[in-house]
Amino acid sequence: FFFKQKTAYEIPKRDWSSDVCSSDLSGSARVAHQLLSSSETVLNVPSSAAAAALGHAAPNAAPQTGAAHFLQGLNDLGMDYLFANMGTDHVSLIEEMERFRAEGRPFPKVLLCPHENVAVHMAAGYAAATGKGQGVLVHVDAGTANAAMGAHNLQRARLPALLMAGKAPYTLRGELPGSRDNYVHFIQDPFDIGSLVRPYVKWEYNLPTAVVAREALRRAHSVMHSDPPGPVYMTLPREVLAEAPAVGSGQQFEAARYGPAQLGGVDNARASLIADRLLAAERPVLITSYAGRRPEAVAAIEALAELCAMRVVDYMPSYLGMSRRARCFAGFDPAAVLPGADVGLLVDIDVPWLPRFVRPEASTWWAHIDVDPIKQDFPMWGFATDLRMQADVATVLRQVAALVRARATDSFRARTAQRMQALEAAAAERSQMLARAAAKPGEPGALSAAHVCEIGRAHV
Repeated sequence: FFFKQKTAYEIPKRDWSSDVCSSDLSGSARVAHQLLSSSETVLNVPSSAAAAALGHAAPNAAPQTGAAHFLQGLNDLGMDYLFANMGTDHVSLIEEMERFRAEGRPFPKVLLCPHENVAVHMAAGYAAATGKGQGVLVHVDAGTANAAMGAHNLQRARLPALLMAGKAPYTLRGELPGSRDNYVHFIQDPFDIGSLVRPYVKWEYNLPTAVVAREALRRAHSVMHSDPPGPVYMTLPREVLAEAPAVGSGQQFEAARYGPAQLGGVDNARASLIADRLLAAERPVLITSYAGRRPEAVAAIEALAELCAMRVVDYMPSYLGMSRRARCFAGFDPAAVLPGADVGLLVDIDVPWLPRFVRPEASTWWAHIDVDPIKQDFPMWGFATDLRMQADVATVLRQVAALVRARATDSFRARTAQRMQALEAAAAERSQMLARAAAKPGEPGALSAAHVCEIGRAHV
């Protein structure tokens, strides 16, 4: 698949309600072909300035559909993209997108994806890069099922995203606009569509009426961005998108009053406890995995490690937790730093080691600072710690570092200087080992990964 930029899109004038779309690749391709030409998969919207320049008319006074209120709700969130795999359940949304475009009104850019797995992971990449959760629009139960693996990855990576699935119509005989008029509307209506992704989402909701669409979207957006962040799931019955609800013009659910909740630091007593332990420590260690999801946390880890001459392990990292050139970086294996450790910090990490094979010393004192220290989505966890704090890692480590600086003695500074000499020697040895590995190109039929990476690094 590929993406091709345009300034606007055109939807052929036709009746979409009779089209059939499955959620497999061929169905996605049919919808992409119907929406655009076969080579166009990005639906872009003109800016308000561009719309004015083109002479687009102001929004008319015709009754607003549920789909129009829904698109306005997405605008309220400041959402940039909808990664979508369309189906018959999205008819009203497609029509309103065309209306919005014709009237010069903004709405999120729609990127058509050939499979829901692609759509979810594009949203994941955007969230990982920006911290901003985007919309993923899929087709009924089939699209939800295809999105499930991506939802799993979003949850475990703690990335926000709004997964939305159209829902098969609930009226059978034309009682309401959007009623069933297609074979698939009967076979794509399971008893519990939410069960397909329920283990992997923080929140789920079936939109009962478009009257509450904007408030429900704000709620979804706030939940997915609140700590710990993660995906949420909303289903959209076709009748709800097709209805013309009586919605008051004063609906406002701004982020300033309805937005997400974020973690902060901890009380001085707990920060002091960690600082005092580090001040007395002889072999402190820190193990992390995903603290690097926030750049501020990386800086805080490096600053505290340098201050305390503390070894840092990036175990199974999903983000860079510490520069690989830092003096205190001790590699990727916790088993190498656990023997003799007297104080340990677990920082934004799900699995610090494999207890079947690695066991810390019983005398080690452990503090766990994490966006989710209890691992609320893990039925079993099994890592003993002496202090557990649900908090923002960067803030807490800065608190601790400030206390260590204020309380540091000459004895502490002498001991850390001695430890730092050993850490520098270990870092130099590791650097030489990597250089030797990078110098070997490999053998016929088997390139050396270290050599390839070094060539890439030299050109970046």
